[in-house]
Parts: sequence; structure tokens; C-alpha cells
Amino acid sequence: RVSWHITKLLPLAFTAYVAYEVYNLYLFCQPPVALEGASGTGVVVWDLQRSGALDLCVMLSLGQQLPPVAARTSGGTPSPRQQHLLLGVFEGITPSDTSDMRSDIHLEALELPEAFFRNGTVFLHVLAVPHGDRGASPLRHEVVRISRQVVQPSRKIKKRYLLGGPPSSANLTRELEESAAEDAIGSAPVSSLPRVVELGFVMEPRPLKFEGLAAKGLQHFVHGQDLRLPLFVNTLVSPRDEYLPMLKGVKPPTIELSLRSVGLGYWTMQQQIGMAFDDAEKNMGMNEYDVDSFKQMIGGSSPSKIILVYTVAIAHLVFEFLAFSSDISFWRSKTSFEGISSSSVSMQALTNIIMFLYVKEQRQTKFVMYFIAFRFCLQLWKLRKLTTFRRQASFPYTSWVSRAGVESGLEEMQDIDEYERRCMRKLMLVLLPVMFAFCMYRLVHEKFRSWYSWFVLSLAVSAQIGGFVVMTPQVFMNHRMKSVEHLPWKALTYQFINTFIDDIFTWCIRMPEMQKYSAFRDDIVFVVCCVQRWMYRKPSKKSTKELSAKEE
Repeated sequence: RVSWHITKLLPLAFTAYVAYEVYNLYLFCQPPVALEGASGTGVVVWDLQRSGALDLCVMLSLGQQLPPVAARTSGGTPSPRQQHLLLGVFEGITPSDTSDMRSDIHLEALELPEAFFRNGTVFLHVLAVPHGDRGASPLRHEVVRISRQVVQPSRKIKKRYLLGGPPSSANLTRELEESAAEDAIGSAPVSSLPRVVELGFVMEPRPLKFEGLAAKGLQHFVHGQDLRLPLFVNTLVSPRDEYLPMLKGVKPPTIELSLRSVGLGYWTMQQQIGMAFDDAEKNMGMNEYDVDSFKQMIGGSSPSKIILVYTVAIAHLVFEFLAFSSDISFWRSKTSFEGISSSSVSMQALTNIIMFLYVKEQRQTKFVMYFIAFRFCLQLWKLRKLTTFRRQASFPYTSWVSRAGVESGLEEMQDIDEYERRCMRKLMLVLLPVMFAFCMYRLVHEKFRSWYSWFVLSLAVSAQIGGFVVMTPQVFMNHRMKSVEHLPWKALTYQFINTFIDDIFTWCIRMPEMQKYSAFRDDIVFVVCCVQRWMYRKPSKKSTKELSAKEE
């Protein structure tokens, strides 16, 4: 009873703590709005809301100094010694206009000057100048270090076509040239650029109190009674493993410039969460892939999407804990194993092993590995209670059998093992050609680090395609017994809710490819079990009494 209370209190305590921290973050990020009509000392106003239309000039530079006027207006082919490069201009923007939804600027195969290929630091300059006058003194000038020293996954984990290359590949020659250029530099970090950059204005049309801004550490943006908020420049949309190298001989980098203005509250929240993840990566040793995945959510998302994603993430942890605790409680109290499929549990354990090896081979996320390892340990514990070793006279003198198969006294359980095997054989005969064709296509058309890498990926694909097989023995058993009363419905309900949350989560956060497919696997099986529960439902006591009365 004590453990039951702890199981119930822990999710509530965790949810309450997270809600408290989120509420404090919400209060901190709220702009200190002054009373309506307030003015004078202690009240500041955003200066750009009184300005007219502006142009946003976006430039790359090798230095942090303000680019010269000539660089803001120049175009065409850059000279080899050029230190600045004009990327694009967003013209005629009203800073306080939130309805400006103009098209993004796509820069395919960016032609960089010779000086940018020296593996140095590259800065992004965003200048807000009066509309039509790029030579004027900028009203805002934001400088951000845009380049990062990155070892791209293609250079960190060298891959190759195991069979020599895809047949009739038009780009094979180009790929070989790029591969040779990458081999020349090896696994050394190279100055790289993000694929997507968001930029715009940090807006706040309401008058604010200076004391509140000072309490948040924003007093350096106040000049007299003017609030000079910085320009919004966001590079978090592109994770570091997707940065494109500035390297001769490989495909030129591509950059997409997206116009987006945000409020002061959202900008403050982004800065706080970004710094928290940076500290976690430095001090707690968090994986770069996982940190960038969470940063990506706050980088290119609207406030409503951020709230949805983090709510889903917290709900995922809570329901994962409830599913585990309920499952453990069910199996701990279980004394009779009739109706429980040992084949399902064994296949789930095997699937956990395969997915653990696949995620480890991808060398990306670590969070997923922890969950998979815990699930595998749970399946082993179930098998310990569900199965046993039995002595036999012939070699190998022991056999691994299900406890239900040995000790069952129910007639319908006598041939249950053979029935499971027959159903699984039929499913495998249907799925095996599909698995083989998919794995062979990957072998011919994709690169792999080694034959082991292809083998592990093939196992992962087979495990996901055959994911229905993991639970279908239980479905067939339910159909044969015409009952589902033996199933842990409380744990299954938690797992279904958690799977539904996973379905949403997979669209919002990065994870290995095969792991995404598994999120949609259990949904259909659970729906089938729900249909079986409706089909094989027992009549209520009231209906049974009425039927008995009619028969009498």
C-alpha cells in the first residue's frame, strides 16, 4: 500500500514541480508593462515603433566591424579577397507590423569569396536602415557568429557504398569528387554555416517600466526614455550536425533567410532556455544531438507550438512512468499465467536488443537508448516470472518452457504454443519478402559505415516492419480464447496514451529514423485489442440475472 501511494505521488510531485518552474519562467519572461497612459521618468518606449519603413540588409563578413557602404550595395560575382558578402535585403518592412508574411530568400549554391575558405570565423551582420537608403547610418546593427567548427556526420562516420555504388547514378562522379575532398581534410572540424537563419525585429509596442527591465537584466537596452531592442537573429533552427561546410571541392552551402519578428517575452524565454541547455551540455555532459533537438523546438517554433511540445514531453515522461509502474505492479501480483503469451514478451525483448544496437550504431541520441535499455530489463524480469527451465533426458538436457504450458489446467491452453507458432509462421511468410526487398534496396542505393552497420539497420527495419508480430500472438490468443480479461488493461491504457503522445512527439523532435516508425506501431494493435474487448465483453451481472429469471 505504501508503494502504491509512492507510485501515485511521484508523477504528481514531478508534474507540480515542472508546472511551478514553468510558471516562474512565464512570470520572468513577461514584459514589465507600465500603466496605461503612464509617461515620464521610469517609463520607456520602443523607439522603432515610431520609425517608418526599414530595409534589413543581411551580410556575411570575416570581421565584427560594421561593413562598409560599398559592401551593402554591391552584388554579382565576389572578388577572391573580398571580406564581405551581401546575402539579401528585405525591403520596406514596418517594424511593428506583425502581419508581414513575405517570401523567404533562398540562396542555392552560395558563391563565397576565396577568403571564406580559410577555416576562419564567419559573422552574420543584420543592418536595419531607412527604406531605399542603404548607405545611411543603420538604426540597428546586430552581429552574430554564424559559423561553427563542425565535423559533419559524413566525415565523422565515414560511409561508402558496400556494393560499389548505385547503378546508373548520374551524380556518382560528383559524389566521388566530394568524397575525395572530404578525405583530404579528414575528421578535422571545418567552419560551417547553418541551413536556415531567422531574422527580424524584437517588438514591444507597449510602454514598459525601467525597474522591471533592470530586474530582468535588460537595462542596457534603455537609452533615456527609448527602449532600443536588438534585432532578432536565430540560428537554432539548424542543428549543428546539419551545418554545411565551407570547403572547396564539395557542394557549396545553401542558406535560407526567413523573416520573422517576435515579441520581447518570447525572445526572453528563448534566451533563457537556450542558456539552460548550453549549461546542461557543458556541465552535465548532455549529448550534442539531444541538446540541438530541444533547441530546435524553441528556435523555429511559435509560442503555442513550444507549449504544446513541452507539454507533450512532460506528459510522455509521466505516462511512461505510470505505464512502467502499473506493468510492474500487475506482474508482481500475478500468480497464474494462463492467457499470457511468452512469445510476445520474448519478441519484445529481442526487439529492444535490436533497437538498442541500431540507436547505438547511429551515434546520435542517448535519451532513447536509456528508455530502450530499461524496457529490455523489464522484459527480462517478465520472462523470469513467465518461463522456466525444465530438465529433459536428451540433449541439451534442459528446455525453456512457459510456466502456463507446464502447469495449466485449462483445456483451451493445452495446444496454445502450437497455435501461436502457426500464426507467427503465416505472418512471417507474408512479411519476409517485404523485409528482404527493402533491405536490399538500402544496400544498393545507400551508404553504410560497414557491413555490420547495414546488418543492424536491416534488423531494425525488420523489427519495425514485423512490429505487429510482437503483439499479434496475444491478439490471436485473445481470439482463440474469446476473452481479454487476462490482459493488464490499466498498463495497456497508459502505454496507448503514451504511444499517442509519441505520435505527436515524433513530428516535433528529431530522433533516429527507425525509432520514429515504432511510434505508430502499437496504435493499430491496441485498437484491435479494444475491438476484441468489445466483441468478447462479458455480460453484466444485471443482464445475467435477467437471463436466468427468463430461463426459470
